[in-house]
Amino acid sequence: MRVKVLAFLILLLPQLAWSIKPLPVTVAELKSVLFYPTRTAPANVVSRNDSKISAEVSAVIERIPVEVGQVVEPGTPLVELHQSDINLAIREAEATMKSLQAQSEQASSQLQRVRSLASKQSVTAELLGQRETEVKVSVAALTAQKIRVESLQRELNKTIARAPFKAIVIERIANVGELAMPGTPLVRVMDASNIEVVAELQSYDVPSLSHASSALLVTRNNEYTVRLKRIIPVIDEQERSQEVRLDFVGSSALIGTDGHLAWRENSPYLPADLLVRRNGFIGVFVEDGGTARFVEFPNAEEGRPIMNILPLNSRVIKDGRFVVQDGQLLRINSEKSDPPTADQQAEVSPQAASVISKAANDE
Repeated sequence: MRVKVLAFLILLLPQLAWSIKPLPVTVAELKSVLFYPTRTAPANVVSRNDSKISAEVSAVIERIPVEVGQVVEPGTPLVELHQSDINLAIREAEATMKSLQAQSEQASSQLQRVRSLASKQSVTAELLGQRETEVKVSVAALTAQKIRVESLQRELNKTIARAPFKAIVIERIANVGELAMPGTPLVRVMDASNIEVVAELQSYDVPSLSHASSALLVTRNNEYTVRLKRIIPVIDEQERSQEVRLDFVGSSALIGTDGHLAWRENSPYLPADLLVRRNGFIGVFVEDGGTARFVEFPNAEEGRPIMNILPLNSRVIKDGRFVVQDGQLLRINSEKSDPPTADQQAEVSPQAASVISKAANDE
């Protein structure tokens, strides 16, 4: 029985030792170790409008007055189609309109004469009604023909494809002499004025970006200030990433520029090397009234910094954190020293030695 007691006391010796003799450690003010990590994500510059300008009418391409790389203002002609067929159709429609105009005027004149005779009861009501109907028919036909002329004039305007915005000509898709049909792509242009940054973030980084006070697009040769515009509420199934879009603040990079988005966390973090594991939990040791106190960080992962949850006036244990135990007495070293070894932690104190000696005498 005494042997068992002795064995138990030997096993208890390390706990007795650290609970009685203070462990030498060094501590640091929490504020001195906190930092604000920088996050990064791949990003590139895109145009909000990447458009293929298509033909709206059927005609042969007559001229393409722009070149690839040219920057054009809104309304600048990009492609011109043959207009001869539509011009002939317009002339024909205008001639028909003039004929209908004359017929309408004649019908109105005849109606006026019949009404004058009808007031003297010199014509029948049937003839009066017939003349009124002829006027209505002629007016309707003239109106329809005017619409026809306007429609053909619109078709004529469509023979010139114009830039819808300040654009960069990226590609000449069609060539002079080809027959363009409605919907045939003619040229490809990009909006030169409305550009933005597209970045792919891990979903857990999105909240920190949304709360960041500023962000930068960092390229090989420059840095550009950007501002969060919108977060796409969809997670990519393959990459498990989430897209965000940002606007430039001030100067902007060229369309197609690659780089990375960089921003600083607004919340302070603890370095990963201060984290230790105790009883399956990850956290840090702080000095609390001369003793060590283990504070768990529920969301911590080994090897990764963690957002601070400690009061800013805390003092964290640095040297000695790997061997210290929760509740252990501490001796704070004024200068940084090497971490205590396991042998130092288990050093036998006079009080512990007397307990073992008494048990041996009883045996």
